Amino acid sequence: MSLRTAAPDRQVALCLAALALLWCTGLFGRGYWTPDEPREAALAASVSAHPAALPSLAGVRFAEKPPLTYWLSGGSMKLFGVHPAAARLPQLCYALLGFLAVWILARRLLGKDSAASAAAPAGAMVFATGALVYQVQIWLDTDALLLAGVSLALAGMYAGLATADGAPSARNARLRAYLVMHLGLTLAFFAKNFAAWLVPVLALLCFIVWERRWRELGRWELYLGALLPIGCIAGWAGAVAAQPDGAQTLRVLFWNNLIGRALSIAGDGPFNYSSGHANSPGKYLIELPLYLLPWTALAVPALRTAWRGARRAGPRRSAWRFAICAALPGLLLLSLAATARGIYAAPCMVGFSLLIALWAAETVQARVVLATTAVLIALLATTVLAVTLALQWTVERASWPVLLLSVLAAVVVIVWSLRQGFASVQTSSTRVIKLAAAWCLLLSFGICSLIGAVNRSQDLAALASRIAQVAAPRPLLLWNPDETTLAWAQLYLPAGSWSAVDDADRDVSEMLAQRLHAAPDTVVLSMIPGKGWSRVKWREYLRGHQATTELSMLPVSQAHREPALVVAGLVVTARVERPGGRGYFLWRARRSEP
Repeated sequence: MSLRTAAPDRQVALCLAALALLWCTGLFGRGYWTPDEPREAALAASVSAHPAALPSLAGVRFAEKPPLTYWLSGGSMKLFGVHPAAARLPQLCYALLGFLAVWILARRLLGKDSAASAAAPAGAMVFATGALVYQVQIWLDTDALLLAGVSLALAGMYAGLATADGAPSARNARLRAYLVMHLGLTLAFFAKNFAAWLVPVLALLCFIVWERRWRELGRWELYLGALLPIGCIAGWAGAVAAQPDGAQTLRVLFWNNLIGRALSIAGDGPFNYSSGHANSPGKYLIELPLYLLPWTALAVPALRTAWRGARRAGPRRSAWRFAICAALPGLLLLSLAATARGIYAAPCMVGFSLLIALWAAETVQARVVLATTAVLIALLATTVLAVTLALQWTVERASWPVLLLSVLAAVVVIVWSLRQGFASVQTSSTRVIKLAAAWCLLLSFGICSLIGAVNRSQDLAALASRIAQVAAPRPLLLWNPDETTLAWAQLYLPAGSWSAVDDADRDVSEMLAQRLHAAPDTVVLSMIPGKGWSRVKWREYLRGHQATTELSMLPVSQAHREPALVVAGLVVTARVERPGGRGYFLWRARRSEP
């Protein structure tokens, strides 16, 4: 059944128009934001210039994740230029693929009755507009492709499981469905390693055990398509192994970075992944209401209804069970891992969206729940409006057209969401779709002013330009740089104009002395220590009474925390800083001073 026949034309148009605004604003209306986006962009740029089995950062192979995201973003950057919109262009396809996969999957779960015509797109809109999924889809990282692959794998999986044995051409239909599943698994692996298979594999196994459908494990159609991921993974792993230190690189990929994130295992230096993003008991369950925003209120009755629907006999019992298997087992297993980040739970949001779609199909009216959701969206819009107006009286003010657009959009969202939340003549599914459209309007036009302010404070290109102006035409040496520093240098500084040295290296003092002897006019760049500006510094900056350089987190005297540079005869000659605190000292030899 086509999507056009699954819902009225007006609802299809509303969904696509709202999502177009949502995605285009988040993907193309902003620069690279920290953390991680500058690094991911630099990695993509490295394979756009020099195609390789793995991307590189400052000439060092990056062996944390498979390379498909970097290949696709790098190809886009090669065609359209090394800028944020080009790097994120493939993510528009990932978002659309995930949305359509969840829509089709929800349509198959719901069956052919009239209630499914609106509940399926409602579930897909809940999925695409949820806070965690939206964050993943617009952030330049590997998780957007992972989420699209998992959504596709789950859609193909259920299509295969739901194929009746007695249907004509059942084997061919089941084979096609499982081929789609394996295609999704292939995309998910090349986004984020075997960890990407956690949710779909658990969903399949738990569903088979719950339904006692052991025969599914013996079907050849389930395994034939596995040749696709096996062949692709083997070919890529062979290419990695053929490189210098290929065996060590594969160990980092499949042991340190995979097992090391799930279990507390020892690792050398940067490969000790279990030491970062430490997990805590119940972290994902505690944060789940935030992941589901603004649909948290809908998830509560959906879970309650799921408990009944999974036990009672009926045509949708298997659908309820599959949705539960896609949502909960993965989330519970993630809770036991050594490391934890909110984005790891994004694939589980497919299951929660399916639960809400099933609930909406069985609930004609849910006034209290929908009114609560409408009020929540209105409150969030009011918060955005208040922050927008407050920023307008600071140094981070927006242009008047942008301000007016943001204010008008926020006001429209407040009025529209409250009107839809308290409507009594529409079905639950229709009201969810319209509330989702209001939410999309808020996260597109409503936050234009806020995005502009963050863009200005996160402008690493301007930071790199100022540093290049201060250092030019002398060579630049990055002293103990972090990944973000290496990223903006790789993105924005001319190739060959800079190099990097880590003060953890052996004989670093001798190395520094040799470089300064060979090029005595070298400018050394070190990071200003500290985590960021205090509230007092932010208030002083936003008032606009002082320049950014006058609001440094630490005085220049604190630069003596770099004793190796002081011993080498270097002194601080300049300081470059951006709002928020990321800043750098620039050092030169005393004899090089004018």
